[in-house]
Amino acid sequence: MSDITELERRITAALDRIGTGLDGLEAPAPAGPDPAEMQNSLDIAAARVEELEKELSDLKAASADMDALKQSLSDEKLANAQLEERMKSVRDTADRHASAMDIQALEQQKATAKLDSDLQRLRRAAEDLRASNLSLRNAMQDGLSEPHLINKAMLAELETLRATRAVEMAQADAVLAALDPLVKRAAQEAAKSADEEEGSDA
Repeated sequence: MSDITELERRITAALDRIGTGLDGLEAPAPAGPDPAEMQNSLDIAAARVEELEKELSDLKAASADMDALKQSLSDEKLANAQLEERMKSVRDTADRHASAMDIQALEQQKATAKLDSDLQRLRRAAEDLRASNLSLRNAMQDGLSEPHLINKAMLAELETLRATRAVEMAQADAVLAALDPLVKRAAQEAAKSADEEEGSDA
């Protein structure tokens, strides 16, 4: 029992010394950062947050612009595809018209060549007939009187003149027939252009 009492006394003495030692110690100074530095750091952080928020807003606006540009690009691609399809259709139509025009031009060329040949033949015949009539007139002046030959020659000359006139008319008709499709097509294109202009103005 004396051991326990001795032990209690020693513990009590140790506790007293500890208490005395603690009383002698001063309270430690707070070891924190300077409030001015903390405020400065907070201000920098707030400014950085504002910058990041502005960058985020700019990125959102750029994203919206990018979406609008993508939509515009898509619209332009669609319009371009439609324009290419329309151009292909126009080219095909033009090729068909060109083929038809080539055939028509070839036919007109043949008809014109034939008319020209006929005209040249008739002109030669007319020249021969005039020469024959001149010979007959000279023979008549010399006293050789064959009035029925003169009448025949004059009738033949009149017929030749009529035929020449008919060939010239046919040639003019051929030229007009060649021009007619061109004039009609030009009128159709002019009307179509006028309709498109009215549609674009509306």
